[in-house]
Amino acid sequence: DIRLGEHRRVLQMQLHIFLIIQCLWIIKPVANAQFLSKAGIEKLPLVFVFVAISALIVTTVYSHLQNRWPLTIIIARTYQFSIAALLSIGLLLNFQLFEDWMSYFFYIGVALFGLITTSQFWLMSNLVFSSLEAKRLFGFVGAGAIAGGISGGYLTSLLAPVLSSENLLFVASGMLIVTLSNNKFIWKNFISEPDAELALKP
Repeated sequence: DIRLGEHRRVLQMQLHIFLIIQCLWIIKPVANAQFLSKAGIEKLPLVFVFVAISALIVTTVYSHLQNRWPLTIIIARTYQFSIAALLSIGLLLNFQLFEDWMSYFFYIGVALFGLITTSQFWLMSNLVFSSLEAKRLFGFVGAGAIAGGISGGYLTSLLAPVLSSENLLFVASGMLIVTLSNNKFIWKNFISEPDAELALKP
C-alpha cells in the first residue's frame, strides 16, 4: 500500500535497515567464533552478564547524551565510532594482539551495536514517516531487515572461505560507511524542517 510520492522514502529507509542488519550478521559470526575460540563456551554465562551490565550503562549514557546533543549528531557519531572500532579490531586481530580480552570486548560491542543502531533507525523512521504512514509502511520497510539478515548470512558464508574472519570486519566497515552516507541523505531529503529543527534541539 505504497502511495504516489512515497516510493523513494520507503526504499531509502528499507535500504538503510538492510545495510544495518547485513553488517550485523557479518560481524556477529566473527565475534562468536572469536569468543568461543579464545574464551571457550564455559565463559558464555559470564559474557552474557557483561552484556547486560554494559547495555544498562550505555542506555544511561545515551539518555544523557540525548539531552546534550542533537539526534543527527548522535546517530552520525555512532556510525563513525563503529567504523573506527571495526577497523581497529580487524587490525588487532590480524596482528594477533590482545586476543584474549579483545574477544570479550568484541562480543559485547557487537551486541550493543545491534541494540543501538536498530533503535536509532526506528527513531529516525518516526521523523521520516507520519503516524498514519507508519501504520501502512513499516511492515514493508521492516522487510529490509529480514532481507539484510538473510543476505548477511549468505555473504558471510561466501566470503569466509576467501577472506579470513578478521578481514570480514573491513567489509563490514565499508558497509557502515555506505550506511553513514545514506543516513546523511535521508536527513537532508526526507525529514521536514520542523522535525529536523526539533531533532536538532538538545
